Amino acid sequence: MQVFSKVSRIFLAILFLFSGFVKGVDPLGTAYKIEDYLLAYQLDFLFSLSLFFAFALIAFELSLGIFLLFNLLPKYTWRASALLMVFFTFVTLYDALYNPVPDCGCFGDALILTNWETFYKNLVIDGFLVIALFEVRKPIKIKTHLLWALLIYFAFVAFSYYNLKHLPLVDFRSWKKGNQIFNPDQKPIDIYLSYKNIHTGETQEFLSPNYPYQDTAWLAEWEFQDSREFNPNPPASIMLFDLDSEEVTNEVLGFPDKSLLIVSYSLNQLSNNQILAIKNTIQLAESESIPVYLITASIANQINVFTKNNSIDIPFFMADDIDLKTIVRSNPGLILLENGYVRNKWSVVDFPTQAAQFSD
Repeated sequence: MQVFSKVSRIFLAILFLFSGFVKGVDPLGTAYKIEDYLLAYQLDFLFSLSLFFAFALIAFELSLGIFLLFNLLPKYTWRASALLMVFFTFVTLYDALYNPVPDCGCFGDALILTNWETFYKNLVIDGFLVIALFEVRKPIKIKTHLLWALLIYFAFVAFSYYNLKHLPLVDFRSWKKGNQIFNPDQKPIDIYLSYKNIHTGETQEFLSPNYPYQDTAWLAEWEFQDSREFNPNPPASIMLFDLDSEEVTNEVLGFPDKSLLIVSYSLNQLSNNQILAIKNTIQLAESESIPVYLITASIANQINVFTKNNSIDIPFFMADDIDLKTIVRSNPGLILLENGYVRNKWSVVDFPTQAAQFSD
């Protein structure tokens, strides 16, 4: 039984460390997920604390993983792990039954599970915790191991803070550097026309323009009913609209040369220094004849006020704020596109200061 208990402890340690790492590499994404839960449980008045909760959860999971791995303070570690898992087991059961949040975010963007899969996963973890209990009473000298645990813990906190201030060093999302996010070779959209025979009621569907529209005898027997479109191209991960609400996704993402997307889900939250960084980036890009677009979730009136107050004269497009938070973890953030590929990404604190950076 001691062997099974030790294996269970090590398994749980690896699981907590992995969960803490994928959250810690993207603490802002973890904060967004916590906001989803706060909203679902009508606790949105705590939104201002979401980032604090994110760091607390990351630190707690990581410390449990470290203490389980080295079998430090076994009684307290087991109790803390059990309390955490009891809480999450009930939360995920509620999620599975009522689906208030579609994805729990247990493993960040690295591994997406359904709510039922998450609940069953937690039941398995609970079982390993029960088995690990049999090793709790084993005494162990902790001084050396505790020192290493604390060093690793604080190093990971610093690592998480770095990912918060800059961009995640490991990007699990579709808009990571090097990925193709838009195929410029778009296939034509198929249009299907449905006609009904006025005598028999029979219906037939034709792929336009492959129907007998020049046959007057046929047209006298059949009347138009409906039409539908089929787009053979994979959907873009984001939809862009101009200020007249016309979709411009293909034109912007499929630009054949280099282009820069300045992404800001909220223009009202930008500081003077961040606005200055945007203006410097625009000036630098214009010196290289690289078109610059600003993508935001702010409404048209806010965009007009922003451009007037800051004398920024570039095309503005609108998109969903959740999509913008997903493609770059910075407000504002910067993305270099070329022929549908993400060539580079920057947080606002790392915006390029030299034109050569657009060639990296």
